[in-house]
Amino acid sequence: MPIATLPELRERSRAPKDQIYWFGAAGFIFTSHWVVTSKSRRPAAVLLLSATYQPLTVTLGKTQLVHDVIAVAPRVQRGLDARDAGLVSVHLFPPHPLYQRFARLPRPGALVLSRAPVAHLDATLRAAFEGRLTLDQARVLFDELVSALEKQLPPAPAPHAREESLHARLLREPDCSLAELARQLGLSYSGASRHFSRTVGLSFRSYRLWLKYYLASEYSLRGANWTEAASAAGFTDSSHLVHAWRASFGMTPSHTNDPQRVRAHYEATLVKTL
Repeated sequence: MPIATLPELRERSRAPKDQIYWFGAAGFIFTSHWVVTSKSRRPAAVLLLSATYQPLTVTLGKTQLVHDVIAVAPRVQRGLDARDAGLVSVHLFPPHPLYQRFARLPRPGALVLSRAPVAHLDATLRAAFEGRLTLDQARVLFDELVSALEKQLPPAPAPHAREESLHARLLREPDCSLAELARQLGLSYSGASRHFSRTVGLSFRSYRLWLKYYLASEYSLRGANWTEAASAAGFTDSSHLVHAWRASFGMTPSHTNDPQRVRAHYEATLVKTL
């Protein structure tokens, strides 16, 4: 990971705070003046955009993509260099109906997209980056960006009622095991595992890890410290949460609730639905 120079650090100190616009189980928008991660493997599907038209650099093994709009599939290991680029990062969680479109991105798991379909949203992207949107306005931006750009992604079957049922059940019963799910579905253990991966676009194990991250984030946003959030979300302890979070996101969870660096926009009540 590149080390910031003194002039760069001074510039960062004058930059807008990072912003998180949180939409519950649908996903969130994260904005930042400065992000450099050498390695992360996020369970969310991601749209990376520059509010300033400066190029972002996504590294996937030996492949580098340099552009101002890039789609990244879930669970793809990648690095990101978004210094002074006005990063607007749109995360879609597994329950989102278009998650499967991103899961079908071909190797290496990321795709450069045309900006033309969302050029009319430039001013709103800048407002999101600067923290000038309400949560409702940010949710409209989230939906408009995804709707306009998903046409460039590989096709996928429309969400089925059984997929929505799986998400609803696991959001309602986050401790449900694969064995319990298999019994409820009337399938063998291995059959339930295959059914889940095919239907949701993520293995059951990866989904459970995302669900723990999601619940820990919900509790943290509402005032719990990370020790309390880790316990409530099902992690062994806060060290387990921090280790897993760093491996997935390339940073510690404490960054996301530091009011000196991040402003969070969220609903006042715990959200578990789309």
